[in-house]
Amino acid sequence: MPKRTVLRKLYQLLTIPTFFLGRMFFCINIFNFRLNLLRCATVVDSEANKIPERFVEYLISAEDHRFLLHCGVDHIGILRAIYNKFLKKEIQGASTIEQQFVRVVTGNYTRTFKRKLVEQMLATLLMKMRNKNDIAKAYLAIAYYGYMRQGAEGIFKLIGPDLDVASEEKIISVIARLKYPEPSNGNEVWKLKINNRINYIRIRRDKKNHNRIRFYSRN
Repeated sequence: MPKRTVLRKLYQLLTIPTFFLGRMFFCINIFNFRLNLLRCATVVDSEANKIPERFVEYLISAEDHRFLLHCGVDHIGILRAIYNKFLKKEIQGASTIEQQFVRVVTGNYTRTFKRKLVEQMLATLLMKMRNKNDIAKAYLAIAYYGYMRQGAEGIFKLIGPDLDVASEEKIISVIARLKYPEPSNGNEVWKLKINNRINYIRIRRDKKNHNRIRFYSRN
């Protein structure tokens, strides 16, 4: 059985407790869970069509390379983040694209276990309600890219209104700003960070393309 198939099955099993806990929260409506889930679904419906499909590939390379395997929560990423925090003393994120989308929609950025758990449950249930790629596109359509650059309108300001013909370099420059939003003054420290992020995304993208070519050459 291919490794990706095994991983996908493993993620499905690991997500079962989160899914059923989320269903319980939805039925009882704890922490306004039901309203937040419906809000997330509504935003996907209204915003996803603003972003071309090809942007998602670059978003996955930059933010969530196991996006096509997990069910809204990346358990491998969580274990890696825990390992790095306690053994290497490094802070590393493990949020999936679905979780990042939920965070923007709900506006809840508190660093608490409760927020993280609710976010994971919302992400898991939302994935059952809406297409993963549509969630990713909706995230890009509402995300913050820097000073006076919010959502799809912010992307238009960065690379122009016709996103269908945007070059790879322009798309990568947009995606890089998710991690390092552009400040009002565009200082040298930010420029160094954004250039490093752009190079990182480009390398991740090239690696993915190389692996894809190697896979097809074998078959």
